[in-house]
Amino acid sequence: MSRQKRKQDSIIPVANAKLLYLRLFRYAWQYKVYFLITVVTTVILSGSNTAFLALIKKVTDEGFVKQSTEQVWMLPLMLFVLMTVRALSGFASVYSLKVVARNVVAQLRVQAFEKLMQLPVNFFDASSTGLLVSKLTYDVERLSSVTTRSALNVVRDVLTVIGLVGYMLYLDWRLTLVFATVTPLMALYLRKMTPKLRSNAKRVQQGVGEITKSAEEAIAGQRIVKIFGAEPYEIERFSTVVNKNAHFELRSTRIAGLSSFVIEILSALALTLVVYYAMGQFTVGEFAAFVGALLMMIAPIKHIAAANEDLQIGLAAAQSVFDLIDSPHEINEGDKQIARARGEIEFKHVSIRYENAKRLAIDNLSFNIQPGEKVALVGRSGSGKTTLVNLLPRFYELQQGMILLDGVDIRALELKNLRTQYSLVSQDIVLFNDTIFNNIAYGVLRNATEADVIAAAKAAHAWDFIQQLPDGLQNEVGDRGVRLSGGQKQRIAIARAILKNAPILLLDEATSALDGESEQHVQAALDTLMQGRTTLVIAHRLSTIENADRILVMDHGRIVESGSHQSLLAQNGYYSKLYHKEFDT
Repeated sequence: MSRQKRKQDSIIPVANAKLLYLRLFRYAWQYKVYFLITVVTTVILSGSNTAFLALIKKVTDEGFVKQSTEQVWMLPLMLFVLMTVRALSGFASVYSLKVVARNVVAQLRVQAFEKLMQLPVNFFDASSTGLLVSKLTYDVERLSSVTTRSALNVVRDVLTVIGLVGYMLYLDWRLTLVFATVTPLMALYLRKMTPKLRSNAKRVQQGVGEITKSAEEAIAGQRIVKIFGAEPYEIERFSTVVNKNAHFELRSTRIAGLSSFVIEILSALALTLVVYYAMGQFTVGEFAAFVGALLMMIAPIKHIAAANEDLQIGLAAAQSVFDLIDSPHEINEGDKQIARARGEIEFKHVSIRYENAKRLAIDNLSFNIQPGEKVALVGRSGSGKTTLVNLLPRFYELQQGMILLDGVDIRALELKNLRTQYSLVSQDIVLFNDTIFNNIAYGVLRNATEADVIAAAKAAHAWDFIQQLPDGLQNEVGDRGVRLSGGQKQRIAIARAILKNAPILLLDEATSALDGESEQHVQAALDTLMQGRTTLVIAHRLSTIENADRILVMDHGRIVESGSHQSLLAQNGYYSKLYHKEFDT
């Protein structure tokens, strides 16, 4: 790889820093009262530095050299008042800006999460959960450095430098020009380092996302990790991303440290020239004040350089967060509403292809489901069954054709209203780290009474085991329902679908995790529930859908056979082969 190629690879493109900072400033300006308090108190704090030097000059010349008796009490009192004002302004500036920063961070964090809740399913298919969590935690938190420490330090230190330079000009403008000669060199060096800092900050931020992703996957998959003896592999994988991130963190520290070093050397050069020139030219007080101003200026300039690191890290994080906030949300242009659907579903020449897929997932599909009909979808893995079901509540947008619900194009329906028409029980059971009650009465079901929840639990044959738990309905299920067995989790999910009482049921092998006895009970409950409701069942075990009104056999995104269980067996075709293969094995 050529040197030029390596250089190009080392620079990660970032958005315009000015635009990012202006956007952040608009958030901060919402808390303008605290923001203005910060500005005023910071000006006072910076001015106190210059006042302190002027007072030190007065103390040196009049208190020590002239030994003025009139100033014995006045000078210490003035010094006490000045330091008190400095302390109060310092506290007010830090606290008020912290108020702004925490409110901005909280607002951005909520906005980012709100956007996550509005994004389409395919966004999550293409994104790592760990990386998204890292955006909400690490990246947003880094923004506080932009709106607090960096902003406060830069404003305070810039004002301090201005005040000190003004005082130095007052003492001797020619001597001040000696120091001014090194300032362009400092600015040139900082300008050269800034792109490297920002690019490296983006790599650090991406590294934290990789750490979160690696840790989350290993923790969530502990049973698989242990049973397959993958502990060494996971440790090595985690160590790799941690060490890579540490490398970039140290690189940022090295760049920032070199900036501080260069500024200190240039300042030392200026100080040497000043001392050489000042000998025999100043009074003791003037010399002490001038050199004191010069020494006091070194720290603010170094802080500005250090703040540049925080600023670039914060701006890289801001780009990451704003990229998420600006992501296009789910298409929701429909304005029609249905009180309660009858349940008639019609597909008209529907096609969809996943991104980067070689073939269509659904290929020119057309069929009709009558209200109250129970339709089963069967076929090999990858035949398009799950994709078909995901199109109904618009988890994915179809690319060709039309899907009608009660004769209305589902794209014309308001998205929330469309999804109220469905209950879903998936083979991938989703339970939240909450109580059993809250997992059954979830979302729009939050206002359900305890009697309603118990009735749903009984219908799902879950009430018996719920009663045996220490806290009953208020028992915590643990992360992803880890404190429940597979069958228990499945029945909680079924109870949730029963409680919603939607006109259309989407069942993705809803009894797959149940033992034989539980399956019989739950299947009976589902049969009762399905009466008078349109039901689509994705079936992996053909024995569970023998009583379906109609079976659609799918292959490569198309319906290759359709009919009842008996009629399909009589055809001795694709379905018959699948059925006999299941029972022959």
